[in-house]
Amino acid sequence: MSGGVSAARANNYPSQQVRLVVGFPPGGGTDALARAILERFREKLGGSVIVDNKPGAGSNLAHEYVAKLGSDGHTLLVSSNAQTLFPLLIARMNYDPDKDFAPIGFIARQDSVLVGSASAPWPDAKAIVAAARADPGKVQFGTAGLTTPMHLAGEQFGLLNGVKLTHVPFRGTGPLVTDLLGGHVQLGVASLTSVEPHFASGKIKPYALAAERRSELSPQIPTFAELGLGPVEGTIVYTLIVPAATPPDIVQKISHALNETVRAPDMVEDLRKRGFVAMGGTPEELDAWLKKQRPLWGPVLQAAGIKPE
Repeated sequence: MSGGVSAARANNYPSQQVRLVVGFPPGGGTDALARAILERFREKLGGSVIVDNKPGAGSNLAHEYVAKLGSDGHTLLVSSNAQTLFPLLIARMNYDPDKDFAPIGFIARQDSVLVGSASAPWPDAKAIVAAARADPGKVQFGTAGLTTPMHLAGEQFGLLNGVKLTHVPFRGTGPLVTDLLGGHVQLGVASLTSVEPHFASGKIKPYALAAERRSELSPQIPTFAELGLGPVEGTIVYTLIVPAATPPDIVQKISHALNETVRAPDMVEDLRKRGFVAMGGTPEELDAWLKKQRPLWGPVLQAAGIKPE
């Protein structure tokens, strides 16, 4: 297609309502993020944008739905780390997460943290490793659910340190935090924002941050790597993707609007208050990151005995 036609198409985009598909019900973290950026994103994109919730199967249903749509750029998908992990978790898939989407960019991230209840007997993360080494499988850790970034971080923590921890999946973050506060579970890996309000009172104590660097939200918490416990990674990364056949000029226009949205100083601050770290970035940067995820987490899932079902 000629440059003139391509430019005209980009200038006329969006020509109809844009749907921001979210693979989870209203009220969850992904939905909250989409709605937080909605008004600014609509303004920067220059057209009508709505959030369209299509929950099910840990967002796999939403991915399948968007993968089969047309390529006019009017349906976008708020995705995450899960995109590249689906083939490791789901035996029969009706789409290809590697070939059926084009990357737009990063929206934001939430870091995860290893925490203990007030009654947890371990003074620090190294003591947890020592306890797990002395009695393999006895040390249990709770998370918001199977194959969440928090679960994978806990498994990676054990794998990198040569110890066996027993995972206890909860039905979401809320029940996990409730049981940590009640002392019914002594150890957990949770999103930092879900447990940070309880640090000051000592009702929940942080051990180590599962991220590359310390968090601005709680800079006093060292990373696993700082403690000599390996590069444990439990960051929830929220991304924006579109059907693969979306024209490159439309991809670039959406990417530009996304970056203008999430990198605006007031939006950065607004997202910080909601517990998110604004990101942004190019389609090429997101593509490179996505290609690293499955080789990174495949061995962790294998060590945890998790197979496609």
